[in-house]
Amino acid sequence: AIKPKSCLEIRYITLNTTAHNGFYTIYIGPNEIQTVYCDFQSDPPFVWTLVESFTRKIGKFVSKLPGHKNFQQPYYYDYPYSECNPQFKAYRLSKKSMTSIAASARTTHWRVTCNFQAKKTYPISHRDYWRNSMCHYPIMKIARTIFGCYWVDYINVRGYTCRNCLLAMYASPGAHMHFQSSTSLSYCHRYVFPSPYKRYPTECNFGHLHTYNVEHECSATKDSTTNWWFGGVYQPQNKLINYSLL
Repeated sequence: AIKPKSCLEIRYITLNTTAHNGFYTIYIGPNEIQTVYCDFQSDPPFVWTLVESFTRKIGKFVSKLPGHKNFQQPYYYDYPYSECNPQFKAYRLSKKSMTSIAASARTTHWRVTCNFQAKKTYPISHRDYWRNSMCHYPIMKIARTIFGCYWVDYINVRGYTCRNCLLAMYASPGAHMHFQSSTSLSYCHRYVFPSPYKRYPTECNFGHLHTYNVEHECSATKDSTTNWWFGGVYQPQNKLINYSLL
C-alpha cells in the first residue's frame, strides 16, 4: 500500500477524484501515522499541509497564556502543541512530523496565511500572504537568522507586495520565524512596506508579534490566526504548470 507523507502526496494518489479540504492521515514513519489538515482547494495549483496555527492572543511575544512559548520558536526546535488535534487556534506539529513532511519528495514550498478557517471562497486572496521555496529558505534547518537576506517568492503585507525579492528574515531561539515590514527599507533590496512603525519598535508580521499592526489580517484581533503550511505544486501529467505565473 502507498503511504503518503503529505497532503500533496495524497492528492497524487487520488488522481482524478475531487479532493476536498479536511482531515487526512499521513505517515511520518514506516508504521507511524499522523492526522493533519489538508488544503487542496484554496491556492491552486498548490496543495498544502497545515503544520502550525495560532491566534494573536497566544502568538504574541508577551502572551501569558499557557503554552505560548511553543509558538515562539523556529521549527529547528521541537515544540509540539495539540498535534493530535489539528485546529487553528493553537496547534503545532512535532519537529519529527514537520521534518517528514518537508523531506517528502514533492514538498517544495512553505506558505503563511491569515484566518484560513474563516475563508469561504476559493481561491483565496493573496493579501497578507507569504510563500517561499524550501530551497531559498530551508525552514527546518535554520535555528537563527537575524537580518539575514533571503530570496522570497511572494509576500504581501497589508496590500503591499513584492515578488522574487531579497528580504531580511528573522528567527532565533525564543522568536518565531517572522518578517519585519517596518525595517525592510533598511536591509537587503530595501523594499518599502509603508508602516506607522519604524525600526524600534518594529512591525512584526506572520509571527513573533512583539509589536503588531491591526491593519494586518493575521493580527487584526486577538482571535485572528496565523497559519503555516508545507506543500508544493500539484501537476498532473496532462497539465503543465507555467511556474512564472505563480
